[in-house]
Amino acid sequence: MHNAAFRARGWTHWYIPIDCPPDELDAKLGAFVAVGGRGANLTRPLKEAILPVLTGRSAWVERAGAANTIVWTDAGWQGDNTDCQALEGQLPRARSGAQALVLGAGGAARASAAVLEMLGYRVTVASRRRPAMPGVGWLPWDDRLDPAPWDVVVNATPVGQAGEAQIAQWPMPVAHGTAVDWVYSPRRTPFLMAAEQYPISRVDGLTLLVEQARYAWRLWFGELAPADDMWSATKPWQ
Repeated sequence: MHNAAFRARGWTHWYIPIDCPPDELDAKLGAFVAVGGRGANLTRPLKEAILPVLTGRSAWVERAGAANTIVWTDAGWQGDNTDCQALEGQLPRARSGAQALVLGAGGAARASAAVLEMLGYRVTVASRRRPAMPGVGWLPWDDRLDPAPWDVVVNATPVGQAGEAQIAQWPMPVAHGTAVDWVYSPRRTPFLMAAEQYPISRVDGLTLLVEQARYAWRLWFGELAPADDMWSATKPWQ
């Protein structure tokens, strides 16, 4: 996506994948800066591992306890969470007493919980272990299907992704609620296919992937990335 947008702008920038175990993060970032690196995105588990390295954090990083986008400045690494920004743009503000369920406890789950809380939802996380998320309720994973009036349900796990574990049943939001899946391959996930049977809105992971990438440009270059150029690079997943 980024390289397609760079080419469309006539820029000579390159976006490349770099394998980086958490214990090599400092060394890899130092090498990246040494060869002229400017900004990067981080995937799990680096979204939390990057926090001690940052000299500046956005409000979203503080809320989520995770950063997925960083930029190098004279003051050091600055961090933001464009997952939060992408999801915020897809959800309605909560009505009084609205509740949301987040499946998972990793970086995407933290971002989801932060956005939902900011929008006024009472948030519960369903995970195998109780997460360290102050102010957020918790359900053991095996209780995720217990009936509850969820206005929003977010899948922030890899469940449903191609090549990952699958489950037969999913908790569903109430009528006119919203189902969100961070999985983008396949775009039409098992969770969202199940949600098609109900009168609810759906937000797919590919939309979130493109939007978080567009917001990364705002940190790196001071502007949103061109949507059409990025979407053109996602055709294999559409």
